[in-house]
Amino acid sequence: MKIKFLIPIISLLLVFSCSTNDDNNLLDLEPQEVQIYQWHLTNVSGGVAGIDIDFEMDTVIWVFNVDFVGSGSLQVQNNNTDNSLEDGLDTGTYSVSIPVYDTQSILFVDGDEFAGVVTPTEEDLVINQNITSNGTGTDGFIYTFKREIVIIN
Repeated sequence: MKIKFLIPIISLLLVFSCSTNDDNNLLDLEPQEVQIYQWHLTNVSGGVAGIDIDFEMDTVIWVFNVDFVGSGSLQVQNNNTDNSLEDGLDTGTYSVSIPVYDTQSILFVDGDEFAGVVTPTEEDLVINQNITSNGTGTDGFIYTFKREIVIIN
């Protein structure tokens, strides 16, 4: 006798638990746009010899992937074929951190202090090896970058 009542209850539960709502269908999702901020090296100046080298866009590209505390990675694509020119880092992926000393952000690459980070505008990035966590120097290089936003769908 209990089975007579159990079968309709189970049938009702199955009917009401099924859904024709396919809002969660992954195939219907619109592709999301991703913005990648590429920093293109445009100039290197300074050093003991007082160099001043201009680079074309796409010659040396840096892409930072850091979290809100400034730790993460740096991907470098270095297409410079002239080894006599100072161009920063070779092609590769580096671990980076950007802690703040007093009011100055310092870029560490693979655990070694690289330079002070100066960002005068959102379009420019200046990395100055004369700015260190211990103060200032005079023989470092100054790397100037221009930002390019690449959109990937």
